[in-house]
Amino acid sequence: MPAGWALSGLLATAAALPAVWWSPLHVDEKVTLWFAPRSYATIVHDIFVERGGAPVFFFLEHLTLAWPGGLEGLRFPAFVFFLLALPAAGLVCQELCGATEAAFTMVALALSPLAVALAVFARMYSLFLFLVLVVTWLALRAGKQGERGRWAVVGALAASLAYVHPIAPLYSILALASGLLWSDLPVRQLARQAWPAAAGFLLVALPYGYALAVLGARYDVGSAGRGSSGRSVPEQSLYALTTGEKVGAITLSLLALAGLGRLLYMRRRAGIILALWVATPVAFFSLVPAGGTRFFDRYLLPALTPFLLLVAVGALTAGRGLARRTVVGALVLAGVLALEASQDFNRLRELRRLQLDRLVAAVEPHRHTGLLFSSTGTRASARPPELLDDYVGLDLPGIERIEELPSIDPWYDEGVARRGTGEMIAFLTRERAPRIGLWVFGGRPERVEMVLGRLARVEGVVTIRVSPRLLLVRSASALSPRALVEQAYDVRTAWATRTRQDRLVRIILAVDRAALERAQPDGSSP
Repeated sequence: MPAGWALSGLLATAAALPAVWWSPLHVDEKVTLWFAPRSYATIVHDIFVERGGAPVFFFLEHLTLAWPGGLEGLRFPAFVFFLLALPAAGLVCQELCGATEAAFTMVALALSPLAVALAVFARMYSLFLFLVLVVTWLALRAGKQGERGRWAVVGALAASLAYVHPIAPLYSILALASGLLWSDLPVRQLARQAWPAAAGFLLVALPYGYALAVLGARYDVGSAGRGSSGRSVPEQSLYALTTGEKVGAITLSLLALAGLGRLLYMRRRAGIILALWVATPVAFFSLVPAGGTRFFDRYLLPALTPFLLLVAVGALTAGRGLARRTVVGALVLAGVLALEASQDFNRLRELRRLQLDRLVAAVEPHRHTGLLFSSTGTRASARPPELLDDYVGLDLPGIERIEELPSIDPWYDEGVARRGTGEMIAFLTRERAPRIGLWVFGGRPERVEMVLGRLARVEGVVTIRVSPRLLLVRSASALSPRALVEQAYDVRTAWATRTRQDRLVRIILAVDRAALERAQPDGSSP
């Protein structure tokens, strides 16, 4: 199996690592940037006490944002834990089905579009995947080897997952259930041996009850809803666990069903365990969705390995009765891997087209003389253009910034205009040397083209078309604070429209206008 570990690691690196630098920031990554630099005590208060969230990943990011910092400090932790999750998946799969199936599953996991998309996502999902797999393997080993002390440790570790992700108890229970089902002991003897797992679980999970109450108050939990894509939860789950496309979804689903049938016939307990891992989360999120009435693909990440193991067993089943059973199974799985790899390649190609590296290169000459303002654009996804200045700031540490949208997610923050105005007034009333203004625009190519035409009529600015979707505007010369804000207003006016999607641009303009009106031309505050 070491060869499988090495191959899966190389494939995962090729499929996921470039996105560290090529991918724009997600709104949830902004949450990490907002909270993680604070003290550990503040993280506990803000994340766990106030929001009912899981603080462990923020503790880790607190360290990595300090060193090495930048995009690497933000995203490398997730990638490292994704790489660690591959051998952990191999151990679970080998315990349940064997070394050959485990090797196939590790490679499939390394290229799975769902796993790859989250591999450098600066939230807790890769860490969560790794720890769920470790706890599941320990539970399976406890089921075979027994010992009350081992069960107590497994129970405590399973409960601790709740401090990595709030939905962890669902998967913690599945991990413990896997160990119980894997045991050969009679029920009564198993109960006498495994009861410390329940005791350890309840003891460690006790504070989570508070977090659960907070989450219940924040979200509309308990009413069935649809997925974030508009599909039903079962339908979206199918696409999440496969390749996201119809051919891949059908192919992998048929192989998984074939693998389940084979296991139920040959290794019933393994088949039951894997079926529970796939079916239980889908049923749970169909009835009790998280995040209001929306369900997101990433909630199914821990169920991905069991699903892919069923696919691997199904691929090997395709060669049953033939002389070269493993070779035939490998050829079938190779087709699956080709489907996965094509989607990974298409995703990287789309990210590369954005050319964020060229944006950073255009800003870099003004790193010490420029002032980077809030980004401008039309929001159309969970990676909105208003986070482009955060991306540049991460890749060019130390660049001076002024934010008109000081918020985690200004779209939903009613106080962002007030705070932004305060920051701009403070900027205008401080003694400052002249600086070069820098403004990043992001949006559809036709919109960027239109703005280029409008900016041609604005005096004193230089425009750089970074890519079809990116535009950098800078002052032609260094300006005083007031002149910079006046120029910022003129530059942003070229983008603003009356559509709902451009609401944040209108907020920026209102912030700049209010700051100019309230700050006196001599630099004093009224």
